[in-house]
Amino acid sequence: MAFELSRHPFFEANTDASGVVSHILTQRVAPVQQTFYYTNPSITADERLLWFYCGHPPNPQRTLGVLSLDPASPFIRHFPQAGFSAVSPMVDGDGVFLCSGASVWRLGVEGDMQRIFSVPEDYLAGRPLFRLATHLTLDATGHWFLLDGEVGNCWFVALAHRQTGEFRVVKEFAQNFNHAQFHPFDPEVFTIAMDHFRDKSTGRRFHYDNRIWLMDVHNRRFRTLTPDNYASHLKGACHEWWSADGKVLYIDYETGVWMVDPARPEAHELIWPTPLCHAHCDRTRRYFCADQSPYYWKDRPCEVKFFDSATRHSINIASALPMPSADRGLYHIDPHPQFSPRDTWVVYTTTVRGGVADVALCESAGLAARTAATD
Repeated sequence: MAFELSRHPFFEANTDASGVVSHILTQRVAPVQQTFYYTNPSITADERLLWFYCGHPPNPQRTLGVLSLDPASPFIRHFPQAGFSAVSPMVDGDGVFLCSGASVWRLGVEGDMQRIFSVPEDYLAGRPLFRLATHLTLDATGHWFLLDGEVGNCWFVALAHRQTGEFRVVKEFAQNFNHAQFHPFDPEVFTIAMDHFRDKSTGRRFHYDNRIWLMDVHNRRFRTLTPDNYASHLKGACHEWWSADGKVLYIDYETGVWMVDPARPEAHELIWPTPLCHAHCDRTRRYFCADQSPYYWKDRPCEVKFFDSATRHSINIASALPMPSADRGLYHIDPHPQFSPRDTWVVYTTTVRGGVADVALCESAGLAARTAATD
């Protein structure tokens, strides 16, 4: 049973113009409090704890915080020792894995830090490491981390064993590949994204051509899943994720959410036909949430949406989020909505209270009820 956040002393109810109620975390340990990047759950598997990013402007380094969702035993903590790179944190039991420097660490709910793995010095070879992983994922066996890093003037995808520390480079690239994500139940398969980058010598910006690529851990497969979707700035395929049943879903900025089965890569299905930015689905793939669009926040308020793919009905969770009061780019302040592990909540970052960023939760059952009508 979900906790009743209306009884939680750290949350405040907020009703959107649509009539949808979200619960906003008002207890603060940092000026900026954000949910995780949408591909990695912010909430533990038992839906008892919520982990979040913390920011203290103008310091660009983000750290981690945690809170208990149980109104009968509330607590909130900040861990300044847990500075991380990219959007790497990944919930593990009650704790979190994160990338800091050349290492993967595990942070416990009491603040203990354990080094899990470090990139061997002979691979770094004196080169600066700019990124170890975009957002960590583990393979289906729970043993191997997937790392998509940037070192010196090249990019790489590699595996790191959680117990032994074995490090194995799968492939190196001459341009930016990131957002690597393991298949939910096939331990050999993963997706990786071609992304834009700036040349470190000239400052010239280069965009990607085909966003989503399928690889395996043996480097025997490397093919794009979006060969007919040529990408340019704010056009084409982007923001991909795995569904629980092993389908790849992605955004086309202009047309909406699409799905492709890697076993039938020629067949792409349009699921939610409306312009969107980031999206996520529940475990059944019936319900979706999305934001539209933080990329145009300077011109118009941002929305967070919910969609029932069976009835084709949608509703706004947040109809008009104001521009963050601090530089959005400093902390990548986007709503990034996601479903919680048991699909109880849509979790997102909000600016509705007029601050830089706050954590918000909205009950999925109420949203499903509001979009259930088929007339």
